[in-house]
Amino acid sequence: MSDYKVENTQFGTKTSHPSYGTLAFSRRTGGTTPLFGSSIEHRDTIAMTLYHADITRGLHYDSIYGDKKIVEVEMSYLQFAEAITSMNMGSGVPVTVRWTERDGRIPDCDFVSKREQFADEFKEKRKEATMESQQIIKDVTELFNQKKTLTKADKQEILSKLSKLSMEIGCNMDFIADQFNEQMDKTVMEAKGEIESFCQNKINSIASAALVEHKDEFLKLENPVDIKLD
Repeated sequence: MSDYKVENTQFGTKTSHPSYGTLAFSRRTGGTTPLFGSSIEHRDTIAMTLYHADITRGLHYDSIYGDKKIVEVEMSYLQFAEAITSMNMGSGVPVTVRWTERDGRIPDCDFVSKREQFADEFKEKRKEATMESQQIIKDVTELFNQKKTLTKADKQEILSKLSKLSMEIGCNMDFIADQFNEQMDKTVMEAKGEIESFCQNKINSIASAALVEHKDEFLKLENPVDIKLD
């Protein structure tokens, strides 16, 4: 019982404990936001905030209130969908940490263009293959100048180097191409999700505006919905 903190307030008996918490989700929109684990910048995102909480018992009713933040993270709509549908899958879905109880505000992460990243990696691989081929040409040229007749070991060494170069140019480059195509498919899905969320938010805002503008007309309908506006 030592971990519990109990106090009487004007609203009732307030109890807090380190294990008490609340979890809140909210939509955010506007600007261009880079997110960890996402290959595009986002206009519409979802934030998740975890709070310390307490419970007040008064008038035979429990009132739960989240107070101090523990952690706040932000994610894309696709990351949110994966998080709530992919249970027991590895170490979890990437999210962008915005605030923690220990560290306070976390600096924004940089946006990484996957297209540019793949282009740089491909150029580096091509550079390595080119340097290796030049070295093979140099070694073989020296061998030809030094020997009139090549031994079996000399031929095996040349074939080994050529085989390694062939693998570098062939299989490894094909692997990079496959990885690039897979990443581009993921990027298309992220962009599609971003467009869908933008359209949905627009539809919601237009519908809300229509409800406000035509409230009286809706109330005249048979079995109207009770529209309460501030």
